[in-house]
Amino acid sequence: MVRLAILLLLTLPAKRVVAQYFQYSQYNFTGLRVNPAMAGNTRNAEATFIHRNQSTGGDFRIQSDFLSASYPLLNPSTGKPWSGLGVLFHSDRTAGVFQVQEAALSYAVHLSLAHLQTLSFGTSALFQSRSVKLDGFTTGSQYVPDRGFDRFAFSGENFSQFRGSHITFNMGLQWQQLDRKNRVVHHFGFSVFDINRPTSSFSDIQYQTPLTAVANAGIQIYSANNLSIVPEALVTLSAGNVVTNIGSRFQWELRPDTRVVGDRVDLITQFVPGRSGIVAVQFHRTALSLGVSYDFPVAGNPANVGAVEIGLQLRNPVKTRYQKMRERKQEEAVKKKADQKKPVAKSNIVNKDSLTSIIAIDSTQQAVTVADSIRNARPQPRVNVGPFAQLPVVVEKTVLHFNFEFNSAELDDESEDYVNRLAKTLQQDQSLSLVVEGHTDNIGSDKFNLRLSQRRADAVKHQLMKMGINPERIKSEGKGLHEPLNENLTESDRAENRRVVLTLIRN
Repeated sequence: MVRLAILLLLTLPAKRVVAQYFQYSQYNFTGLRVNPAMAGNTRNAEATFIHRNQSTGGDFRIQSDFLSASYPLLNPSTGKPWSGLGVLFHSDRTAGVFQVQEAALSYAVHLSLAHLQTLSFGTSALFQSRSVKLDGFTTGSQYVPDRGFDRFAFSGENFSQFRGSHITFNMGLQWQQLDRKNRVVHHFGFSVFDINRPTSSFSDIQYQTPLTAVANAGIQIYSANNLSIVPEALVTLSAGNVVTNIGSRFQWELRPDTRVVGDRVDLITQFVPGRSGIVAVQFHRTALSLGVSYDFPVAGNPANVGAVEIGLQLRNPVKTRYQKMRERKQEEAVKKKADQKKPVAKSNIVNKDSLTSIIAIDSTQQAVTVADSIRNARPQPRVNVGPFAQLPVVVEKTVLHFNFEFNSAELDDESEDYVNRLAKTLQQDQSLSLVVEGHTDNIGSDKFNLRLSQRRADAVKHQLMKMGINPERIKSEGKGLHEPLNENLTESDRAENRRVVLTLIRN
């Protein structure tokens, strides 16, 4: 009787019954189902699986599975995603009778609006198949006197009509603000599904699939020490029904380092008016995330008397060919420096060239190099000749590739972090001053590149001034395109020439 009731419900011609768009409770794991613009909007290749088991008042279960993968396409010079691809597979099974299966392909384009802000536009094509299995039902045509029902005999009914499939198209917009660890702190998105409103034939009744609109939003309202609080909302409008999921995410950092992505635990509380409350716990690491949630009924909802979700997400950072080349150069430079390091005999004569080191290294390790150079620098003798009191000595010269975008003087998060650490070194040693040189590639006029290189040098100087360094200790100048490191023949060559050279001097 339960299965028969389900069959009658699902085959009714009411659009509201067949057009519900289901959302998972841990919808941060199912981004492609919320908005196709989320395809590849991080620097990681991601694979996600989530399973949901929902009990109902009819003493049957609804089981749902979601599997997705996304891959970003990175800008070769900046390492930021400019577009991304995504695929998803979704399956719903109700009491072994009703089944829905979906497969979708998504593509998104990502535009950089400001520092760590991205606006994405995405589209997707989705194939959906629905069916009702009546293997457990029998009819009078299958009854054999004195023997019972023969399920292998012809039932006298044609059940092939209880199947339907269609292809639909979707699109969406998504804005997000990242933090220094490239994690989302603020976001807002809007998406529309079933734009083409395909005609579906589930039984002998034809109906047009209605539009489904989904809005998602979240904003970090509190962040101090290890704790962050992010209220979130997800609103789904489908076939005249509105489902609102509102709540908050409480994030606790297990490794409160502003420069490094560490372990984090999220406690999520949500409420769906008239349906259920939701409690979830998620554990996030650099390479993976695990989550479990429980839905508990409110207001006597017979469709959901308890649901459990288990989610898993795996991540792997994607690197450009230029980034891999830089890492190789860094390893070679460190190895070469270690091989050439020899004990130096004491001498009253200081060779200025021996204290100058030009190293092209990653910005996450440059502060260590600078600090070590300053600590290891020999005390400089004071020489009084006529009016001269002391000759300045170069302590360290470092070539920094700050991943400047074309026609941009904006520091990325890693570069800004390095400059802040450099400021601490300058604060600790008041005898140090700094020369900042900006450089560009060869695209554009000489005058244009001279101004741009000055802006890049000034960007470093202004960041140091924000950290309390006296501007009189910093000299910034633009070199334009006149001192390239290579011939600017390829994009990776030009990216290498978009750089800043820092020279620490002890007065």
